[in-house]
Amino acid sequence: MSSKNQTSGGSKLDEMSLRAELKGLRAQIPDQPTLNPIVSVAFNLSRRLENGEISIDDISELSTRLMDSACVHRAVLLKDQIGVDNEAATRKEFSDFIKTYCAGKDDRAFDAFKSRFSRARNGIVFTAHPTFGISEALSNRMAEIAVSGSAEGQTIGLPHRPDAPLTLEYEHARAQSAVRNLRDAYCDILSDFFHTAHEAFGDKALYSNPQLATFASWVGYDLDGRTDIKWTFSFLLRLREKIAALSDIRERVQALRPQLGEEAEMVRLVRQITGKLDLAVAASESHLKALEAVGKNGFTLAHAANVITQGDGHNLTSTEPLLALLEQITQATSSLESKVAVASIAGLLRATGLGMSHIHVRVNAVQINNAFRAFVHESWTRDLTERQALARIVEMIRTVKPEKVNFETLDLENATAIRQFALVSQISKHIDSETPIRYLIAECETPGTILIALYFAKLFGVSEIVDISPLFETPAALETGQRLVERLLAEEAYRDYVTKRGRLAVQTGYSDAGRFIGQIAAGLAHERLHHGLAEVVRKSGIKNVETLIFSTHGESMGRGAHPGTLRRRLRYVFPGESRWRFFRDGLPVKHETSFQGGDGYLYFANRAFAQRALATIIMSGKDPGSGEDPFYTDTNLALDFQIRLRDYQQELFAHPGYRALLGAFGANLLFKTGSRPVKRQGDHHSDRGDPARMRAIPNNAILQQFGYVANVVAGLGSAVGSERERFVEMAKKSSRLRPLIEMIARGKRLSSLNAVGVNAIVFDAGFWAQRASWAREAHLDGAFKFLAERLLDDDRAQKINGLAHYLRLDAIELHGILEEIGVEGGKIPDDHRMELDLLQAIRAALIMRIFILTAQLPRFTPTNEVTHEEIIGKALSLEIPEVVSVVRQAFPRRVDDPHDDGQFTEKASYLPKGIDDYGRIETEILEPMERAYELVREIGTGISHHWGAFG
Repeated sequence: MSSKNQTSGGSKLDEMSLRAELKGLRAQIPDQPTLNPIVSVAFNLSRRLENGEISIDDISELSTRLMDSACVHRAVLLKDQIGVDNEAATRKEFSDFIKTYCAGKDDRAFDAFKSRFSRARNGIVFTAHPTFGISEALSNRMAEIAVSGSAEGQTIGLPHRPDAPLTLEYEHARAQSAVRNLRDAYCDILSDFFHTAHEAFGDKALYSNPQLATFASWVGYDLDGRTDIKWTFSFLLRLREKIAALSDIRERVQALRPQLGEEAEMVRLVRQITGKLDLAVAASESHLKALEAVGKNGFTLAHAANVITQGDGHNLTSTEPLLALLEQITQATSSLESKVAVASIAGLLRATGLGMSHIHVRVNAVQINNAFRAFVHESWTRDLTERQALARIVEMIRTVKPEKVNFETLDLENATAIRQFALVSQISKHIDSETPIRYLIAECETPGTILIALYFAKLFGVSEIVDISPLFETPAALETGQRLVERLLAEEAYRDYVTKRGRLAVQTGYSDAGRFIGQIAAGLAHERLHHGLAEVVRKSGIKNVETLIFSTHGESMGRGAHPGTLRRRLRYVFPGESRWRFFRDGLPVKHETSFQGGDGYLYFANRAFAQRALATIIMSGKDPGSGEDPFYTDTNLALDFQIRLRDYQQELFAHPGYRALLGAFGANLLFKTGSRPVKRQGDHHSDRGDPARMRAIPNNAILQQFGYVANVVAGLGSAVGSERERFVEMAKKSSRLRPLIEMIARGKRLSSLNAVGVNAIVFDAGFWAQRASWAREAHLDGAFKFLAERLLDDDRAQKINGLAHYLRLDAIELHGILEEIGVEGGKIPDDHRMELDLLQAIRAALIMRIFILTAQLPRFTPTNEVTHEEIIGKALSLEIPEVVSVVRQAFPRRVDDPHDDGQFTEKASYLPKGIDDYGRIETEILEPMERAYELVREIGTGISHHWGAFG
């Protein structure tokens, strides 16, 4: 029996009857337009809970069953998204893909084949941010269910919450787990590549040195938005990754020993490479131990630096000695299987260098500019795009004299941007001198920022290993990114740099753009940038320079990830037309995509998943066709659609109800889901929910929790305008427009304006006054009246409901358009949406309980400058941990010490009168409030299961 049909024999709540109640109430809406079924169910649950008919345990059991069901459903969908059938099917499909490039068997055919796979067309980047919304154990359980491919008979048995504590070390370990599975998968895929190529070209195929894909991680190296990562932390991580990578290569070679044979030459070669690896690992471990010992027993940084820099001859900083030995082993063995296996290990080493993966460091443009101002010791012009300022920077690049850094200068440097370049220098000198490192610059809006970064790269001697990459994420940056690159390519210094590197790198983001102009408009803005970059590179005339586009987006629709299959998702973020614009002019292009946090790592949760994901990503780099698409031929209609959709989303972003929704509870509905410090948006109510100040992930997570991902689904009706028939016909025929419509439809199937309403009702003074007026819950009338009076001047309910009405008008048009196109938009909710609505109702009942308990909090003398009034306000925004802490400090509960029983010889007839009352505050208010709040947050995780990702 599937988890969604399981019920607890002792529970007084049955989801089947509650879902039937929801359906029955929905059927009444045409005759009762103001009826909100979710509010009705929530109210009934609240009343039953408060009168003792049901208990918090009953609520907990029911919500757990619903969360388990959602989790199982999410796991089964995950398998469909990845596209896993079975390992044999994956590997056959990939081999067939390789065969398409094996036309002919002569040297000319081989040269063409070798050229085709001489560079990676696609890449994978593991990112983090606060998206570890589920524990590692729950992730593993979901992967197990996904492998089974069926929801039938599946159970969860785990809490729906993150691990704790969520440290950066934890996040790095999770990322490395995904990387390890990807390394296994890469060897498997390489094996299939070599076997297939060998059939066509013989042994020379084994020396074709293919670059099928790259994979990288910025976890532990991303300093954008945080100051808690020290250079020592990042350097230690890179050392640990090197040790892990060298040990991994050694284990793979050792595993092959039985099939390599015992011939003297083979034994010598295997001993030579394993010995070299052992010594390299030992050298790196000595560096690691030395750096970890700094500050202990008088051991200083200078001592550690001397250990690292002494140069004993065993520390490897290049893969060449290992690759040379692996090639000799390949030549020495006679077995094809052994040759392929060794060639695959060599291919893995080429792809990853002396680390588990490539790494990306990231800083902010402000950090670059501030570092430069401090560096030149003068007030630098604010407008770095001015011709004179650029000319001066270019002259500095031309005349720069490289500086040497050591660990002391790295430790003394205060400027984050400069310190990261110094870190790259030390990594290249002492860890890996060959593997490129991406230097990402967030919020980059001027060419001067990139030129300053180039100056620093040359100053510290790393310009030939670092790829400096601006991030275009804001709407303004997406619009001006093409011109920024064009301006850079007009400078000889930059042209020379990218020509030597053979790569022009940019990063594009969906977070800020998705908040400000909506995800659909943002996706289209990215595509326009792709086309613009292709045109700029073509006009520049630079030769043999690859344009690298790294698309950073999350797993959620709110962050630009298509909810369809992985193949569909890749084409959504980098459409075929984008690749074609480069391909038609002979311009090399590479596309990288991010997999973020606990949600993204699920795609690489095991070897089979990683194989399928990797194969799909590699195959998505196939040479594109030039098929005609009306989205690109009817340019006026397409452009009008984009402009109107953007305008609608910008109006939505400015709507007072949007701000009220984001600020009603803020991120307090959610568990902390990452190590990055969350900067509070302001202590004043007026600051709460300011969309411009809130980070993108909590922004999207709150929209999910309130039940309507407006930045995905809203605005289609307005965008289509008066040309509805023409648009519908385009949508039916266009392979580009169809995924956009599917994205909107999927978001709409999960979205419910009734859910928005139930999350607003608790702020409605009239709701609480009505509960008091009928005297059906007389024991709580005082609490209801208190809440009604307290919320009379609170405008959250009014503004949020106003937003819901605004969105409903849009939804009417949306459903009509989706029906005409033939895409299901969820006008009639399916069973899973009904379960989602029921979770919303249960959580609303729990929030009502928290509000009712809040109304019973006793008044107290201001403590730590926090008043009773402020505590009530915090409680009504679900800042429960702080509320409970303050109240416990004001009313400390007596804790009996059993060792004191009967020990006082002096007897008393009086004890303080408030002691027992304080105990009741704890047991009757604070403990129930805490338990309800924990369940509220856990249900938040259950709601995110339905969306398939956090934020």
